[in-house]
Amino acid sequence: MTMPLQVLIIEDSEDDALLLLRELRKGGYEPVFARVETAEEMAREMAAQPWDLALSDYVLPRFSGLEALRLWRQSGIDLPFIVVSGKIGEDTAVNMMKAGADDYLIKGNISRLVPAIERELKEAENRRRKRKAEEALQESELRYRRLVGAVTDYIYTVEIRGGRAVGTQHGPGCEGVTGYTSDEYRANPYLWYQMIHPDDRQQVIDQAERLRAGEDVPPLEHRIVNKNGSIRWVRNTIVPRYDEAAVLVAYDGLIADITERKVAEEALRLRSAALNAAANAIVISDPAGRVIWANPAFTELTGYEVEEVLGKSLGILSSGKHDAAFFRELWETIQAGKVWRGEMINRRKDGTLYYEEQTITPVSDERQIISHYIAIKQDVSERRRAQEVLLENARITYDMEVARQIQWSLLPQQAPRAAGIVCAGRWVPAAQVGGDYYDFFPRDDGSLDMVIADVSGHSVGAALIMIEARSVIRSQARAGGSPAEIAAALNSLLYDDLNRAELFVSLFYASYAPARRILTYASAGHNPPLVYRRDGQFLELDAEGLILGVRQEVLFEERETRLDPGDLVLLYTDGITETANESGELFGVDRLRRLLREWAGAPPETVFDAILERLAEFSRQTSLADDVCMVLLKAV
Repeated sequence: MTMPLQVLIIEDSEDDALLLLRELRKGGYEPVFARVETAEEMAREMAAQPWDLALSDYVLPRFSGLEALRLWRQSGIDLPFIVVSGKIGEDTAVNMMKAGADDYLIKGNISRLVPAIERELKEAENRRRKRKAEEALQESELRYRRLVGAVTDYIYTVEIRGGRAVGTQHGPGCEGVTGYTSDEYRANPYLWYQMIHPDDRQQVIDQAERLRAGEDVPPLEHRIVNKNGSIRWVRNTIVPRYDEAAVLVAYDGLIADITERKVAEEALRLRSAALNAAANAIVISDPAGRVIWANPAFTELTGYEVEEVLGKSLGILSSGKHDAAFFRELWETIQAGKVWRGEMINRRKDGTLYYEEQTITPVSDERQIISHYIAIKQDVSERRRAQEVLLENARITYDMEVARQIQWSLLPQQAPRAAGIVCAGRWVPAAQVGGDYYDFFPRDDGSLDMVIADVSGHSVGAALIMIEARSVIRSQARAGGSPAEIAAALNSLLYDDLNRAELFVSLFYASYAPARRILTYASAGHNPPLVYRRDGQFLELDAEGLILGVRQEVLFEERETRLDPGDLVLLYTDGITETANESGELFGVDRLRRLLREWAGAPPETVFDAILERLAEFSRQTSLADDVCMVLLKAV
């Protein structure tokens, strides 16, 4: 019976290849072969199928036996490579053997070809089996090391003589738990004691003492120091052994590595402590919304003790302020596995309502099925109230700004033209609106009336009274009359409203006749305007008369003064002279006089700017404490 043999022949002579095949058949083989002459052909055949051996000539026209041998070995094949050549010296043969050839034969003398092949095939098989055995051994050792590394329990025995421990035996699993081998424990009888964590040694000693005293001892959990320096937790369970005389002669123990459990317990303890210490209320419920846990902050928020809500729905907090659609959207969100965030109004145990900001997060199990909901709750009532106050303040601010614009629009948009004088006015309220007011009224005869007034206070009430006063003043100015008559009429018309509002108005009314250069005036308790003469002298325009709103029937004194070219007249409210600095000192009339003298040659608007700038420097404030109103006349 012939044996199949896969032979790769590296040979350029077809006849020599046939001789090799005939010799193989004579030796009982049925060769399946391929003949190649180049490196490319050899590589292609090696990749196409497996071979049992290679027979190679040494010298080929485009190839060599040495190159063929290198290609054979580089492929990782550990099978016979035999050189068969007609022209090979002894040195060449030795070099080929050193390079990895298994044998060499001389063409024309191939009688030992078959024995050489049988020998080399057998050795190749032996090498294959050895490699397989080594790989199996390595795999076995790897499995053992993995098994030892995974062992978390092992058994040990402590021998007792005369009431003292004299030796220990530790099972193979000890290395996986403690890092020490059984041999190391046998070599050092006290190693088991030395590896106990210093802080836990007394507990272990006390356990051993109770054991020797004949007591039953429960399992003890303590720490050990692994050989690698790491700290491990173990559970030490002891079973005593006694002789016939009931004397303790040994005890067996089971050491279980519980490090992972201890780490998990500590992490759980820390998480639990953090949840309990959290300022926000945290509630965990089941998929149906029934409470299974809540932290102390929940009680502070709602007034309910945790025991009162366990197993119940948080619907007990419902305020009735939200409709079914609100809760339907909430449940649809969390049941879809999404986080719900929002605000709601809830009711405490004592019945009070509060705004609550809430985040509800679904928690899924390993099957991706929702198993719990975690709700984080925060009382935002104060924040909501603050927001409402801010909104209300914003609305008031807006309304006040609208009122300011309205009040501003009621003032003269530009100074009127009048023969012989240049005039201007400026209004600066302390708040959005104020109680100061000025106006100009040209008359048909060419004269110019002017008024400056100050309602007590600078609130919305003062502004409303000033608007009413403006309407009355304008009506009286159109009707004609002297300054004193107009002041008396104003007092009579405004008395009732001022009395009810508990406000009063100071007023200075003047009329300038260009043809005569005469300024006629009356005062209702207003601070006297200043006249700065071109010769550098000052005059205060004062006249007798009560402020408006004090008494219903009042007579007002009327006076007049002449204005020559270069004279200045400044009408102003007390917001200028009563401005105080950090020491409480008032700006006063004297400073105003010096300022007016300094800027007498400037245009009216420049004078106003200078006064306001000097007030800011004096008070060191960016805003006014009282309304400021000014009217300036300059005779030309």
